[in-house]
Amino acid sequence: MDDFNAKIGNDNQGFKHVMGGHGLGKRNENGDLFTELCANYDLIIDGSLFPHKDTHKVTWVAPNHRTFNQIDHMAMS
Repeated sequence: MDDFNAKIGNDNQGFKHVMGGHGLGKRNENGDLFTELCANYDLIIDGSLFPHKDTHKVTWVAPNHRTFNQIDHMAMS
């Protein structure tokens, strides 16, 4: 795989078979591409299936320490 910097967010409407509703933030364009790729190959984005504290979901912090994102994901069959 590649480093997509995909933000999948917490809105799983239309993708309930691919991801849970426990992502962080809002989906970006790369998140759209990643969720569609997972849907096409029957993969599940496992980091969004179970609730966790937001501090445990963050995988990237901006240098200003005010912007947090969840951009690293694992897809499993």
